[in-house]
Amino acid sequence: MTEVYGLTDIGKSRDLNEDSFLIARNRHGALLLMVCDGIGGAVSGEVASAMACQIAKEQFKSAPLFEKDYQVNDWIHKTMTKANDSIYSKSMWSRKNRGMGTTACGAILCSQGTYIFNAGDSRIYALYDDGLIQMSEDHSYVQRLINEHKITQQEAMEHEKRSALTNALGVWRTFRLDVNKIASDYAALLLCTDGLHGYVPEAKILRTMESPLSLEQKAKLLIGFADEAGGSDNCTVIVTGPGGRYAG
Repeated sequence: MTEVYGLTDIGKSRDLNEDSFLIARNRHGALLLMVCDGIGGAVSGEVASAMACQIAKEQFKSAPLFEKDYQVNDWIHKTMTKANDSIYSKSMWSRKNRGMGTTACGAILCSQGTYIFNAGDSRIYALYDDGLIQMSEDHSYVQRLINEHKITQQEAMEHEKRSALTNALGVWRTFRLDVNKIASDYAALLLCTDGLHGYVPEAKILRTMESPLSLEQKAKLLIGFADEAGGSDNCTVIVTGPGGRYAG
């Protein structure tokens, strides 16, 4: 059975933790991991992130046995669309929640392999023999500039608009969702909000993920690095053990 551990931390500068995460197994033995970072500040970002995780959890309970790639793909799209529509509708009906939204990144581990999805700038990394690889692409203003070769990765880390998103769940009626199937021979997976990758150097994250520490120790160490970097944001991580042939 794949081992997994998740942890979230409010940080040192925020009054509220707007992050949420989900670790769930269904009746077929499939595993769903998801990390969400609420946006909107005082405008109920924590409500949006919690809603996304709760909807995914409920839908996963009744998910069919995944026997084909298209079944996983369909389930992910339908579930994230349901989350987007629910968050958007709630924001339209309540002045308090107007403008709320959330990032979402996730992974499904089942007998057919490992599938990842994301909307926003929460990230999925996989540790392979050749290093720690970012498997998701940020839906952000600075990533767009990187893709257009206008700035470098290093410049993006310090850009004044590095937190500006171009996509998220619940903010608009339509949204972008990236879904991919990845090679399952990874040594570990890491899902995290920008409270980690926006402040902690990737080399430090790599050393932690490669270490012989337990998953709990790795998660706590990564959160600790974010705090050492100033703790300016909420930080959430999910770490797993090896991939390979899924054993339930």
